[in-house]
Amino acid sequence: MQPASSASLEAQWPDLVAAVSAAIDLEATARTSGALVRRREIRSAEALLRLALAYGPGGLSLRTAAAWAGVSGLADLSDTAVMNRLRKAAGWLGEIAGALLRRAAAASTALDGPLPGRRLRIADGSMVTGPGGKPKWRLHAAYDPVAGRFTDLGLTDERGAESFGRTTWQAGDVALGDRCYARPPALRQLLAAGADFIVRTGWTRLRLLDADRAPPAWERIFGDLAVGEVAERAVSVDHSGKGGKSRGDAVFPARLIVLRLAPEAAARAAKAQHRRQNRCRSHRPLQPLTVQATGYLMLVTSLPAAVPASEVLEAYRLRWQVELAFKRLKSLLGLDRLPAKSAALARSWLLAHLILALLIEDTARTLLDLPPWADAPTLHLTLARHADPA
Repeated sequence: MQPASSASLEAQWPDLVAAVSAAIDLEATARTSGALVRRREIRSAEALLRLALAYGPGGLSLRTAAAWAGVSGLADLSDTAVMNRLRKAAGWLGEIAGALLRRAAAASTALDGPLPGRRLRIADGSMVTGPGGKPKWRLHAAYDPVAGRFTDLGLTDERGAESFGRTTWQAGDVALGDRCYARPPALRQLLAAGADFIVRTGWTRLRLLDADRAPPAWERIFGDLAVGEVAERAVSVDHSGKGGKSRGDAVFPARLIVLRLAPEAAARAAKAQHRRQNRCRSHRPLQPLTVQATGYLMLVTSLPAAVPASEVLEAYRLRWQVELAFKRLKSLLGLDRLPAKSAALARSWLLAHLILALLIEDTARTLLDLPPWADAPTLHLTLARHADPA
């Protein structure tokens, strides 16, 4: 059966290959990675990449991909041969995705946006689950909301914790993350690289110290704020190390910014806190201060006092953009429909999706940068989709 989209893919394939080849030498890396050693059926790196994209974002099962490859003249392969080829290609596909990301990061130099003169990059992670709940992968990302593109991506199993340490940061960057990114070792590494951070916290997430080296008086901070009002104070983050051996000594300065939420938002946050408590099956009642803290947004940042608290809060409100980017990967490209059970094959399937997503971002960026009267290049890649399981 010839997929209905094969004619479109055939016409647009040279544009896609040219876009990838501008970032990486396909043939050389396919050889050195071991993805393309024997060329009896798959005779070129282009053909192997096309097969990976057909199986990945193309939505073809292994059996259908083998049939499609034969009908299209790409290669005469069995479904087992397709599986083996793609398993061996995982490392190479990772190299391609890495090259595209490096190019994206180099292009992401805009210093405008909510924090003028700085590059805001949002860190987040998202789970991808295979058939039957296994395997489980976590996709780690850094996202530039001004450029509207990923600048860093990584894959780990479900045990891979989210951390700023999974991304390379440089001077001028501002790393933004939710509560799970509020870890002193990673924050100190950011500062050492010349970058800054904005992280959400709770009253116990970080060990914060006032000027007198005592914990903040949270009840007083909370009680003094009206709805929509913001409080700010200088604090130190205690980085005591394992076992707290250097408690009180290893500290670095930061700013604590507290916003009192509207009653509706506070009620939603309180319900979410109780749901988390129930999921943990904890029989301990929530501390009163924990319940009270759900009505407040608490941020810790290393940005200097010259950056107003309003700008820090405005920057944090952009965090939802990376969640939308993950949603696009899953709902539009089908990243949440992982069919493969083996780790190597699942990795190839996921990386093929990320390659296509990065190419789409490149094209979207090019179109946005062109004046409306220019002849815009196109890369409307339409890949066949099929419901057969792998």
